[in-house]
Amino acid sequence: MEIAVGKTLWLGLNPKIISCKQEKGIFVSNTFCRRACFPPRIRYRILKFHGRKRHEYLRPALAISSDVEDVGVSFQFEDFTVTPSSTEESRKLKIRVEVSGAKTRAIFNEVFDKMVADAQPIPGFRRVKGGKTPNIPREILLEVLGASNVYKQVITKVINSTVAEYVEKESLSVGKDLRVEQSIEDLEEIFEPDEIFSFHAVIQLQQSN
Repeated sequence: MEIAVGKTLWLGLNPKIISCKQEKGIFVSNTFCRRACFPPRIRYRILKFHGRKRHEYLRPALAISSDVEDVGVSFQFEDFTVTPSSTEESRKLKIRVEVSGAKTRAIFNEVFDKMVADAQPIPGFRRVKGGKTPNIPREILLEVLGASNVYKQVITKVINSTVAEYVEKESLSVGKDLRVEQSIEDLEEIFEPDEIFSFHAVIQLQQSN
């Protein structure tokens, strides 16, 4: 896949609060994750209804130098893997993050459930005590919320949570902005809950005291 340089996505590294910048891109807010379940049957119907297409993601060649320790060595975490490399840009570290299907599913369900709760009561459905509208099929809720909007928020959270955990556990001193090389549109096309999701990002390294 050719990287869309003109639609770079910028996200903050702080897992709680995001300070966003963009260059013809898009930015959305972050959330927190927990595990949940979303039946495969419903998932298939949703993808078919919205006409989503699958795209094979090609890994680009990575430039390696001796400026950064452990370049080219993969770091394995519970639900994702990070492979760092250096770039030609000073004090910048390029990483490839591969997220497990279990984590993409967990984050998808957390974001989706929160968006449904925030949207209550759902227009057009009978309310019960407390003003909520239960027992609405998830494919209908996804249509009401907007499938693209849901996926963009899920992807943003996947990126922020994995990179923030990597930075924290490896005790890296970094700037607050994270540059994601793919556009949000390209990432949305390749993202599916329950499947491995990969992205490339560039972190600004800072001098340690």
